[in-house]
Amino acid sequence: NTYYRVQQRLPEVRFDLLPFALPLGFYQQAQASAAALREGALHQGDTIRSDRLDAYYGLSPPINPRPWFTPTPVAAARVTHYARPTGGKDDYTRVLGELGFDASLRASGLYAYKNERWGIDGIRHLVTPKLSYRYIPEADKGRAFIPVIHDRTFQTSLAPLGLGEQRAIDDLAATNTLRLSLDNTFQTRDRGYGSRDLLRVNFAGDFHPDTEPGQKDFSAIHTDLAFTPIHWLTFNLYQSFTPQDFTLRELNTGFTLRDGEVWSLYVGNH
Repeated sequence: NTYYRVQQRLPEVRFDLLPFALPLGFYQQAQASAAALREGALHQGDTIRSDRLDAYYGLSPPINPRPWFTPTPVAAARVTHYARPTGGKDDYTRVLGELGFDASLRASGLYAYKNERWGIDGIRHLVTPKLSYRYIPEADKGRAFIPVIHDRTFQTSLAPLGLGEQRAIDDLAATNTLRLSLDNTFQTRDRGYGSRDLLRVNFAGDFHPDTEPGQKDFSAIHTDLAFTPIHWLTFNLYQSFTPQDFTLRELNTGFTLRDGEVWSLYVGNH
């Protein structure tokens, strides 16, 4: 159907190298793609075409000074070549660099609480504060020559932070973002083996030292919760809340009933 503007990949071929260990404690990650893209609507004159080659390569050396502290510097580059650019050029190549880090602390506490009815045999609380930073200067350069097909879409959740995680590579913005998050997991001993999660509550938000027009320096606070008191029942909640004006932007709730790997039923609201 051509009544609605849609992205078409005719085709797109991708290669992804998952994090792979190198000597001296480094990890490498890479991806590459070749795509013939088209985005059209009802009027064929509005059709946008783009032939694009894209490659990403990143290095990260995890550092473990203590078992409870793991800082990881990140450095990466992304090269994108457009064979059908706009603005009168025959072709256009964009080269971007990325610097940043991921750091996490780990702490835990044990509580001797038992509940036979719900199968709880002790509780372990895992706390993981996280701090991530990404600096991608001039990511918005070349706008006049790039056919915008993979653009940013509306979303209330936090956008992917790293350069290699960006899917809207035709509509990138300069990034100078500090992400703060706090993960909480409550576990109990499993009757069969190991442990099982009872409650997971995660909080996250972004701080932008350099803001775009209309962007606030601190994003909404995002809360993700999953409560599993018994193996066949899970209650989940997602909330997006802006502390500047005390506005609830989004609230999703639901619960899941499951019978092992046979069937599951989910009921929720958005």
